Amino acid sequence: MTEGLMTVARTPPPTLSVPPSLSVALAPGVRLTGLPFGGAVLINERTLALAECAEHDAVLLQRLLAKGKFDASDTDVLRLARHLLETRWLVVTDDTAA
Repeated sequence: MTEGLMTVARTPPPTLSVPPSLSVALAPGVRLTGLPFGGAVLINERTLALAECAEHDAVLLQRLLAKGKFDASDTDVLRLARHLLETRWLVVTDDTAA
C-alpha cells in the first residue's frame, strides 16, 4: 500500500549572495568564545542572548570569520552563514572597514 506516502522533493542548497567587495563579521556586541570540548558560544553583550555551536559548526564559523568570505560551493559554511546572518549573529561588512 502506498497510501499516506508522500514524495519529498529535494530542496536545492541554500543560496546566499554576498558581493565580492563585502565580507561577513560578528555583529556589533557579539562575542565568540571557544569551549574546552571544541564547540563555541556566541554571546550578545547587549541582550545576553547565547547561541551554542557544536564542534563541527564552531570549526566552520572560525574558518568563515578567518576569511571573512566563503565559497558558495561549500554548503556547510553556506548553511551556517545564512542562519547566523538571518538570526543577526553575523553581519555583512565592507572589506575596507575590516
